[in-house]
Amino acid sequence: MAVSRRTGWIAAGLLARLLMIAVLLMSVRFVLANYIHWDHTQGVYKLQSYTYVVASAVVGTAGSVLQIPVAMYLLCKSKRAIPSAMILDISMHANIAISLVLASRVGAGFGATNDVMRYVRAGEWDGRQEEKQAIVNYLNRAIIPVVFLLVGMVLSICATVVSARLRARATND
Repeated sequence: MAVSRRTGWIAAGLLARLLMIAVLLMSVRFVLANYIHWDHTQGVYKLQSYTYVVASAVVGTAGSVLQIPVAMYLLCKSKRAIPSAMILDISMHANIAISLVLASRVGAGFGATNDVMRYVRAGEWDGRQEEKQAIVNYLNRAIIPVVFLLVGMVLSICATVVSARLRARATND
């Protein structure tokens, strides 16, 4: 059974969205699992950027989950009819918005981690060396969820390209 080009593109977009959901959920899991064990209660050590990383991963996951039924509908319907341009417009613009949110949060996550790491390593430390090492280890582990968010952003851009290509083909047909 031959697969049409349109069906192949729709399946590629669906695969990119499913992989993006998995990667973004792993990013949330790693951010929430990263913490410092203090012997005493101390001020907040988590950066606001990591809250943004979690929020953007949740937004990206929600957007992809909402687009999966549309992709399934297009996949089932593509053999019989040309997909509606309005559905493809909504899908394309949603993918662009998700990619933009993820890209901004990737920059915030990497930038904040690198800036704080530079200050912690270069500055004089008044506390115990174990506390400084705990913060350095925390910041080193904080890069991992941002890398997963970066992979999710790349997958979101792939889904955007697929949506734009399908939209262009629908208007030409």
